[in-house]
Amino acid sequence: MKYAIISDIHGNATALKAVLEDVKNKGITDYIIAGDYCLSGPYPDECISIIRNLKNAHIIRGNEEQYLENLIGQNQESWTDGQMQISYWCYRNISKENLDYLFSLPHIIDFYCNGVNIHIAHSKNAFLGEDGPEEKIRSDVLAYEFKDKSLTPERLEEFVETSIKNNSDYDKTLRNLDAGVYIFGHMHIQWDYEDKDKKIFLVNPGSCGLPLDGVTGTIPYTILDISDAGKVTVEKCRIPFDTEEYIEVLKTTTQYYEANVWSKVIIKELRSAKEHLTFFLQFANKYAEEINDTRRPLAVDTWEKAFELWEKENL
Repeated sequence: MKYAIISDIHGNATALKAVLEDVKNKGITDYIIAGDYCLSGPYPDECISIIRNLKNAHIIRGNEEQYLENLIGQNQESWTDGQMQISYWCYRNISKENLDYLFSLPHIIDFYCNGVNIHIAHSKNAFLGEDGPEEKIRSDVLAYEFKDKSLTPERLEEFVETSIKNNSDYDKTLRNLDAGVYIFGHMHIQWDYEDKDKKIFLVNPGSCGLPLDGVTGTIPYTILDISDAGKVTVEKCRIPFDTEEYIEVLKTTTQYYEANVWSKVIIKELRSAKEHLTFFLQFANKYAEEINDTRRPLAVDTWEKAFELWEKENL
């Protein structure tokens, strides 16, 4: 049995369609979808509709879905800040039917395939906790360590293996895990790791819609193959993606105008395949503190001025 594992689509319907076409061409008809279908790309409603219509799919929700659920019942006239503009835009541009579908999705799914236990959650914290030997495998760490350098899939794999093997707490982290496959997204970094002695597989397919693993020009997904005898094989896949063409389309959408700062930060991430949003949010909060602005979420004037200053520092 083969599964295409896809995660962190983030409103990028162009990327999702490209991945699904590649999956179809490989003859794979079963899917594992690991959350985060909106916030950042301009086609969240289309992405959700596509996901809803997949056959033979195990689908969970991600943390971005929670941001939208938190808006239920709020007075939309109060949505005047800058920081949450992307959430407000998504909420207003996703059909009620699709929002209801998102909020009905489970956070975790467990199932068996050919005797192998498969666990799916959006964050690795559900399995490994907040701290662990893989904690260095984060988009902000990658962005800092490799700065302006792009990565190859091979260099990324080397970084992941080194980060795990050089950590003395690795065995301690996996001690309480049963044998099986543990699938998660959230990090926007494609990686997998096998503990052959414990027969444990950790699988992150990366972000289909917003890769932040330093590998430019491609988008990732992963194939999980479980033989009739229960042998597990994990294959990382990356397909070409025209980032600049997608960015030009994004600039024509209402998202770009109604959530302009967020969209511009995302464009930086798309071009570099590196984390920027975390650093901007840190900068914006520090700027607000410096001017004694206690408004939270950050108001439009503070949000936009912070971006103006941050962008000058990061030309």
